[in-house]
Amino acid sequence: MLSLIACQNRSSFRRRPESSASDSEHIRLTVFVGVLLTVFFWGCGNVAWAVDAVPAAGYFPVLPFDASGDTVPQVVPVAANNAIEGVHAGVTRAIIIIHDETRDANRAVASLAALAGTSNASTLILAPQFLLPSDIARFANQLPDKGRAFAAWQMAGWPQGDDSAAASPHKGVSSFTVVDMLLMYLTDRKAFPDLQIITVAGYGAGANFVQRYAVFSLAADVVTEQDIDLRYLVADASSYLYLTANRPLGGRKGLGVPDIAACPAYNAYPYGFDKFNAYARRGGGNAAKVNYARRVVAYLNAPAADVFSDDVCAAGVQGKDNIARTANYKLYLQSLYGEDAAYTHLFLTAKDAKNDAAGLFGSVCGMAVLFGGGSCPSLSGEAR
Repeated sequence: MLSLIACQNRSSFRRRPESSASDSEHIRLTVFVGVLLTVFFWGCGNVAWAVDAVPAAGYFPVLPFDASGDTVPQVVPVAANNAIEGVHAGVTRAIIIIHDETRDANRAVASLAALAGTSNASTLILAPQFLLPSDIARFANQLPDKGRAFAAWQMAGWPQGDDSAAASPHKGVSSFTVVDMLLMYLTDRKAFPDLQIITVAGYGAGANFVQRYAVFSLAADVVTEQDIDLRYLVADASSYLYLTANRPLGGRKGLGVPDIAACPAYNAYPYGFDKFNAYARRGGGNAAKVNYARRVVAYLNAPAADVFSDDVCAAGVQGKDNIARTANYKLYLQSLYGEDAAYTHLFLTAKDAKNDAAGLFGSVCGMAVLFGGGSCPSLSGEAR
């Protein structure tokens, strides 16, 4: 059966040269409303998916932020635990799961569907698959129109919201915009009349994606204006996006500017606020600093450090490993936002869990964030 997975190796963020620009335009609701009207799902045709446990999948068309009326959409494969199209009465919870470095969207959905159990009936789980150009080349003969309409990103590009490759008549689309469009689809009350909660979750490279997306999301306010709770689950991230130039000062207490000579690119995106990509520039750094305080984010780690660590210098100044970086980031957010950070940013440890998606998402805290209930603090607006 066809699998669109080509990469099995772990990768870290790698800084790519970007042209600097000042903060610019914020979200324009009229653009999102117009794009929402274009959203539809293409049938899978003769493409079979790799995991039999995933009964539904489709091709989701996406448009860039500045799309005009005649812009031709690119297409992203989306795996799901239930049929994607139609009216979803009774669905109260949706989860957008971002795959890790393996880019196996089907397995990501199958794993969460197994954890959901009887909650599958009231939970829609969606997983976009961020293809590489090599995927499309490899499976061109099995894809509609040889994959010409499919969006593809560079390996280091999709976790940080870079644009897909642009080939006429298609324009590049940010991987973050893909999630924006999925969120806009979920806020359609005609299709989801009972939806109450949306969680954007990720593990590994998917966690890196979710944390950066939570900072800059252009669709978040649109979702919450529909009286839908929106939260983010960042599981085993290898590094974090800092919103100022300060970093933990190693053995000394406090935060400050690190040794720039030793790590001159420490503050370049996706580790800091220098040299944004197009999506980050669109929302603007000042707005992101304000908005991130209000975003509801759970950071979930196993007790032991992950042996697969981001060894880029910009990650190293955040701490020696993912456990130290998470602890430092908690202190950083407290210094940046004060007591507000404790109400919206929750740092959790999955006791006895290993550093894998099944262990973290299946832990008491992982289940509580994803599906509610349990003995771990939840992010559903209840007392924390």
